[in-house]
Amino acid sequence: MIPRFEEEIGPIKKAIVDYWEGHRSNLALISDPFYGGSELMDRVEGMTGEEGIRIDARSLIRNLEVLEEATRRIVIVEEAHRLYRRKIGGFETMNRFLNLLATSDRLFITSWNSYSWGYLEQVLKIGRYFPQKIRLSKMSADEIREMLLSGYKEDELTFVEEEIANEEVLKVLNRGAYQKTLLGHSLEIPYPVIDVRSIRSRLERNEKKSPEEIFFDRLAQISDGNPGVVERLWKDALDYPEVRNILKDPPSIDLDRDESFALSIILSKGSVEIDELGEVLEPLGLSARNIARLLEERRLVEIDGEVASMRAEALKSAVEHLRRLRLVW
Repeated sequence: MIPRFEEEIGPIKKAIVDYWEGHRSNLALISDPFYGGSELMDRVEGMTGEEGIRIDARSLIRNLEVLEEATRRIVIVEEAHRLYRRKIGGFETMNRFLNLLATSDRLFITSWNSYSWGYLEQVLKIGRYFPQKIRLSKMSADEIREMLLSGYKEDELTFVEEEIANEEVLKVLNRGAYQKTLLGHSLEIPYPVIDVRSIRSRLERNEKKSPEEIFFDRLAQISDGNPGVVERLWKDALDYPEVRNILKDPPSIDLDRDESFALSIILSKGSVEIDELGEVLEPLGLSARNIARLLEERRLVEIDGEVASMRAEALKSAVEHLRRLRLVW
C-alpha cells in the first residue's frame, strides 16, 4: 500500500523546523477513530531524532510528572484525549497538561480523537493551546482504490458482485428519535426517517458501472473515507485473487438516551476500560458492564477482556445517530 499522510507530513516538518528557528507553535493532529494515528506518530517520532520523546497519554493519567520532568525539547503526546474523564473532577489532569503547555518553551505535537476534541473545545476552548491544528482528511473512492491496489499488478484481482438475499426488500424507513422534557421528565419521541443509504445503495447498483467501480464507490460510502475502516472491510472482502462485494450498510441503531450516552463515551475515546466507563455511568445509576454488553450485542462495540472498543463497521452509523441526539458534534 502507498504511504499515508503525505499531505499532513509537510506542515508537521515545518512546525519542527520553525521551532528550531525560534518560532514555537504547538500542534494538534485530530482524527476519527481508526485513522491510523499511531502510524502517523511513528513517522513524526522519526523526524524529531534524539531531541524528541514520545509518550502515550495513558501513562500520564496518574503520573503527569513524567511529562513535567522530561528534558527533551520536542514532546509527542499520543491520544491526548485520554487525559480527561467526563465526570466531576475529571478535568484535573487535562487542566494540568494544558497549563504545562502554556508555560513551557518545548514543542508539543499531540494526537486527539475528533469527538473528544469537539467536546473539549466546547468546555475548555482547547484550540487556543494549539495554534496549528491538522485534521486528517477523508479518502475519496479513487484514493482508496490507489491505496489498496498499489501492491497488486493490473488485472491481478477479479472483482465479483455478490447477490445478498437479505437485500431483496428495499428498506425505505428507519427509526429516529428526539428528546423532549415534560413536567421535569425526559421523554424520547420516535419518528420515521427515510433511509437514504438503502435507497442510494440500490440506485448505485442499477447504474452501469463495472464491479470494481461499484465496489470502491460502496467502500468509500460505507467507510466514510476512513482508512482504518477501509482496511477492515477490505480484509473481509478479499479472497485472493477475488474481491467479493459483500459490503453491507452499517447497522441501524435503536438505543435509548442512556445507552446512546454510553456509546458516545466509547466513541470519544475509541476504546475505554469498563471501569472507566463505570466512573461516568454509575453516578447516574447505570451499569457500565450491562450497557457495554448490550452495545456489543447490537454489534456497535467489541469487548476484549475489560476494554470496550468501537466496531469499525459501525462507526459511520454511530456518528450519525449520536449527532442526531446532539451527543457529539
